[in-house]
Amino acid sequence: MHSKRLAMLSDACYEEHLELKTFLSEHVYRHYKVLRMTSKARRVVQELFDAFSKDVSLMPTEHRDLALQAEPAHGAAGRARAVSDYIAGMTDRYAILEHRRLFEPGERT
Repeated sequence: MHSKRLAMLSDACYEEHLELKTFLSEHVYRHYKVLRMTSKARRVVQELFDAFSKDVSLMPTEHRDLALQAEPAHGAAGRARAVSDYIAGMTDRYAILEHRRLFEPGERT
């Protein structure tokens, strides 16, 4: 094992790296539009999780069956894991569509 790093940034490059990180943090990651989108995404995921956890029959058959099988073996945590796995496999677009289908009047199922 080496006591020193084998590869690293030069001092000048490291300073530029820190400057870039600061800029991105202040002007991109914490921009109000990004924060709004993050808040909306968090709400969509939480509401999907709550709905599917309360009624697993709202999920496709394969995922419903996994949740129903996991619950006797692992309790509520098993159901929660199956619901979480289903949601984690969704694209952003699909999660938004599922949310609309469940919560917006007039949306097709």
